[in-house]
Order: sequence, then C-alpha cells, then structure tokens
Amino acid sequence: MVINWFDAKEAEEFGKSLAQLIIERIPLAKDKTKSKALTKQLEAVDKLYLQIDQFKVKHKLNFYKKAKLGSAFKFQLINAGYEIEFINRLTKGLMQKL
Repeated sequence: MVINWFDAKEAEEFGKSLAQLIIERIPLAKDKTKSKALTKQLEAVDKLYLQIDQFKVKHKLNFYKKAKLGSAFKFQLINAGYEIEFINRLTKGLMQKL
C-alpha cells in the first residue's frame, strides 16, 4: 500500500505526454500572424485541460504524484527549448487544474 503511494510512473508518463502535446501544437518557430499563433496556443491549452480532466477521473493523485507529473511536464518543455516564463505559466495552470 505504501509502495503504491510512491509509484508515480503513470503520472510522470502523463506529464511527459502533456508536454509532447504542447510541443506538437505550439512549435518554437514563430507563426506569421500573432492571432493565428494565439488561436493555436488556446486550442492546445484547451486540449491539455481536457486530457487532465480525463486523467483525473481514472487516477487518484496524491501530492507526490502531482509533483512528479508537474516536474516531468516542466522538464520536457525545458529540454525542448521553450522560454522559462511560458513553461512556468503552463506548469502553474497544469498544477492548478490537478
């Protein structure tokens, strides 16, 4: 029972998959128009929140698992080269949604 409490593998994998969703939908290259880029970002965040809601229904996350999920998400985006301010905003939204 205690061992399961620390088993955050599913949460970490989910965090990485959320980061991959952002990487695929909000590329580092700048779009020609800001409105088009903003629309893509909003759609990606909506999809991100939808996936979080679906994950929460199936998985009970304690604070350790939430922390591991958030860390996996954040470091995946850092490794992809996104700006830290952008990453921090997304991560904060993710953690609030959890």
